[in-house]
Amino acid sequence: MLNPTQPYFYLLAYLSVLYIRPHEFVPAFMGWPVLPILLLLAFFFWLVRQDKRFEAPQFWIIPVLMLMMALSVIFSGWLTGGLNVLSEFAPVVMLFYMVATSTDSMQRLRQIFFVLSVCITVIAWHGIDQSIKGIGWTGAELSQETRITYLGFLNDPNDLAMALVMVLPMILHLARDLGFLLRMASYAAAGAVAYAVYLTNSRGSVLALGAMLFMYGILRYGVMKSVIVLPMLFAPLIALGPSRMADMSADEDSAEGRIEAWYEGVQLLIWRPLFGVGKGLFADHHGLTAHNSFVLAFAELGMIGYFFWLSNIVISWIMLQRLVQTAAAADAAPQDVQKWEELRGAARTLLYGYVGGLVSAFFLSRSYVVILYLHIALVVAVYQMARAQRPDFAAITWSERSGKLVMMSIGSVFFMWLLTRVLLSFT
Repeated sequence: MLNPTQPYFYLLAYLSVLYIRPHEFVPAFMGWPVLPILLLLAFFFWLVRQDKRFEAPQFWIIPVLMLMMALSVIFSGWLTGGLNVLSEFAPVVMLFYMVATSTDSMQRLRQIFFVLSVCITVIAWHGIDQSIKGIGWTGAELSQETRITYLGFLNDPNDLAMALVMVLPMILHLARDLGFLLRMASYAAAGAVAYAVYLTNSRGSVLALGAMLFMYGILRYGVMKSVIVLPMLFAPLIALGPSRMADMSADEDSAEGRIEAWYEGVQLLIWRPLFGVGKGLFADHHGLTAHNSFVLAFAELGMIGYFFWLSNIVISWIMLQRLVQTAAAADAAPQDVQKWEELRGAARTLLYGYVGGLVSAFFLSRSYVVILYLHIALVVAVYQMARAQRPDFAAITWSERSGKLVMMSIGSVFFMWLLTRVLLSFT
């Protein structure tokens, strides 16, 4: 993993720097284009690699989505803005392709899990130290004097909480195969990450943790038992969770502003139904962000762009669901059963993180954030490994679900309209 002669090394190095961001606080690296250099190195080695598989629909959905982002801005009357969108989102697309196609073995998947786990543990440690001193070793200060932050795309407490939540299952997944001491160290790291989520004071991420526990209960004990236990899970989360959990009501100032932003997003879609108001331009019309990734997507991209955005989300969910539910073949050899169960275990881990990420995204404007597409890349990687291991594992295609995806796109917009109408009636 640490051999610089191996192409995969540069992808792991890029992920490490993307999260830790030493170029923003280490004097020797400040001012240097560290991230672009590592990205180009990793992408070069990826290009010259021969054995790349492109069996998942996300490989064409995401580039089309990027095109829709650019067109949404161009149709708003800003031509150069469309070009800016392409240049801004291109690194995300490049990372998606590299991770989804290069992560072609369980060893490489565990390596990415390990890198992300170490990075997020360091970031959690930074947050805990920051909560004590008021400023972290990176120079990042507390937000609102109480909420921990980090650097770069994690400089907002809510974004930081989302990243922490999505990687937490990976730490616990790796801990299972370790010796006693390393397993205890991994559990300590998981505890630090969970505590860092608390220190972000993010209500959405506390709900995300609850949703992840609920999903764990469903897979382990079934739906009915999980529904019965759910109130007992959420009660301590709310009681011990962020101080703002007690203010979760429709007439609380923050919640009221959030609901108004959702309603404005629906109105913007009605005004510009096809291509939206343009990626990144929601705040130009409302003054604040949408506070909901689904609302942000359909308001900024219109129904056409939103259709592809939601298709990406839903198909990734279907992949995880099918992997988790599909048992090993009845006539499989013992070693093949073991390999398949390892894949299913990885899929469950990604499913927990995906649930946490989507619940967090429901309360955040993070339709285009890199951590979401990185997670989807890992989903695609596991799906392609499953297809390679078992040719009888049915392919998941976009065409056979396009009609349902159209209905889901329309239905989700109607749901948000109805939800905002109901919630606004209580304000």
